[in-house]
Amino acid sequence: MCWGTPAVVVNIDENGMVAKVDFGDGIEREVFIGISNEKISKGDIVIVHAGVIISKYTYEGFLEHIELLREILGEDSKQLVNMYNALLSIAKLIKGNQNG
Repeated sequence: MCWGTPAVVVNIDENGMVAKVDFGDGIEREVFIGISNEKISKGDIVIVHAGVIISKYTYEGFLEHIELLREILGEDSKQLVNMYNALLSIAKLIKGNQNG
């Protein structure tokens, strides 16, 4: 079984092969971009597994994911939901800076 972790794309190298992501802890880490059928942009929320971006969330899809966690975990989801909401905030901030 694979376990992917959501992260926000902070930067992408000029070749489009490596991205820097933030998992919500403020530390940028380099990962490989492993999906070719989706364009990855700064501010995107992606799934990282073993140092490789394997998928990209839509904003709506990520909100649904958060809601599912709340339903499944109930009160135990608070810390995880807070972290995921922090990812949403980072993504919005980065996307907003690109438009401004």
